[in-house]
Amino acid sequence: MIKSVLPCVLIIICSLRLVPANFLEGEFVPTARRAQFHGVRTSWHDLLGRHCPRFGQDRVVAVPLPHPKGQRPSDDYKVSFALDHDRLVTHWLRVIGKHAPGAPLVDIELTQRADVLVSAKAKVLPVPHFYLQEHSQLIEEFQNSTYWPKHLLVRYHWAHNNALNINAAIFVLFGVGILASAVLAANVVVSYQQKLADFLVDLASESGQPEEFVNKVE
Repeated sequence: MIKSVLPCVLIIICSLRLVPANFLEGEFVPTARRAQFHGVRTSWHDLLGRHCPRFGQDRVVAVPLPHPKGQRPSDDYKVSFALDHDRLVTHWLRVIGKHAPGAPLVDIELTQRADVLVSAKAKVLPVPHFYLQEHSQLIEEFQNSTYWPKHLLVRYHWAHNNALNINAAIFVLFGVGILASAVLAANVVVSYQQKLADFLVDLASESGQPEEFVNKVE
């Protein structure tokens, strides 16, 4: 019975990983980044708290980009971000290269519903004029092809969505349904096995077979 229920429990646990976390106002949202350059993709690297978004609060941060091994000045350099324990992942964003702005800003729009992060959209923009003076040194270093590590400006801003969180409810109901079905199936199997054993015992008794044979049947 335990073996039959265990796979269903594992499925439920995996499904619940997709259910968004609940955040308090101003709480850090776990974020990671990875890079792509010269045909190579790095592993995910967790960002420090000071580089992560705060739930419900707009902010601009400077995310450090380490010197990529094997990268050539002519190579494109792309980044991707994963938020809320890798639940939401952005597409690849070109921040260095032929079609990238000379001074890029990664703009990430985060949508919240009550205390839940429901979506993330990212795009690359030229650094707005009102940031040029405030971050002039970082921008100058970023535009210098030989200077590493560079610091990429990332702007997090929040939008609100007050619609009913149907997806989370579906995941929960789906998990409960699987668990209930597994328990019911296990009970049916146990009951069937007991009835079969009783039937064989009765059959053996009626045929006048020795008790030793009855035990072997069970």
